[in-house]
Amino acid sequence: MEQEELYAAGQAALEKSDFLQAKELLLQAYQAKKTFKVNYLLFTALKELKDHQMASLLAEDYLLDYLRDDQKLTEYVTEMIYAGKVRKIEMTLNLMGGFMSDKEKANFTRLFDQTLATVRAQTDVNTLIKKLKHLGALAILEQRQVFEASGSLTIAEFVESVSADLVDEDVHPLVRAAILDELRYLGSEKAVTYLLFTGEKQDFVPGNLKELDDYVMYQRLATLLEADPEYAADQKEQILAELKLKLQLLYPKLTAPYAEPEKLYAVLLGKSGLEAQENEFAQALENSLAQWTV
Repeated sequence: MEQEELYAAGQAALEKSDFLQAKELLLQAYQAKKTFKVNYLLFTALKELKDHQMASLLAEDYLLDYLRDDQKLTEYVTEMIYAGKVRKIEMTLNLMGGFMSDKEKANFTRLFDQTLATVRAQTDVNTLIKKLKHLGALAILEQRQVFEASGSLTIAEFVESVSADLVDEDVHPLVRAAILDELRYLGSEKAVTYLLFTGEKQDFVPGNLKELDDYVMYQRLATLLEADPEYAADQKEQILAELKLKLQLLYPKLTAPYAEPEKLYAVLLGKSGLEAQENEFAQALENSLAQWTV
């Protein structure tokens, strides 16, 4: 069937409450040609099927269109909360606050609170908060799972729960870095003490930090890799991913303990000719990643 035929058939299935058939037809229509019209009908089918993760992801293709319409925004907020993306939608609504009337703010605050309360009645949030507060007591895989699940916590709950994790040597460095980066994303202006990969503790204001890609060091390392004749062109994307992962271990102080890009590049990739101390640091990075990928 052509895209318009698929759309019409999907719409008809939706009107008959045959949501599974509607999903299949509208997904084909959307793959053939992406438009907001098809997006919203497919979103509706997914919402009715309670596929909250997929519905919330789909809406982000046309987020501005959802934000412009009160009814669609209401549906989007609801799906985000059910999908466990509480902080993300809370951030969105906070950013939108400057463009809303007092009545709109009150309506969406009430919607957020009521939907969150409904979801909370069906889930054990207190156990999640306790686990998040004591991540170091968990195995690495569970640390990752708890951090991922923490998206269902509010901004205030998350910020209050992670302070001890930032200095806990038993929390994997990539989890610590992910927590710090989340605080950066949230724009937190409260200084936190953070345990660096090098073992030092340092205070940072998360809201003042940058994304990894914005660091000059990252950009210099990417340039060095591009010019490195040791790797074939088709290898460099994979090597860059490795570099990025190791830099996340060092986040947010990418220059510690090697401030020169050429030296850090050699250590991160375990190049030949390293001194004993450099080899030891390179091995520590490898060991940490080996723990992560088990």
